[in-house]
Amino acid sequence: MDKNKEPLEGKAYHQQEVIPSFNSATDYNRDILGVPSNKVDIKSMPKPIKYFSYFVFTVMILGTLMLIGLFIWSRL
Repeated sequence: MDKNKEPLEGKAYHQQEVIPSFNSATDYNRDILGVPSNKVDIKSMPKPIKYFSYFVFTVMILGTLMLIGLFIWSRL
């Protein structure tokens, strides 16, 4: 992204860090196939997508904790 670029009217402009490739396979995937190399900034996403991602992460964490709890409880 161009550092001299002005933010658009009312829209947030975030400078995203590019992750360097560590071998030729990832370099090929990024340059030829177009695999994204930027980290995802959840806070800059639209509200429905942001809330859906928070919901999915919460369900995964609670499900993992429930499975660990059931495993420990079954061992008692």
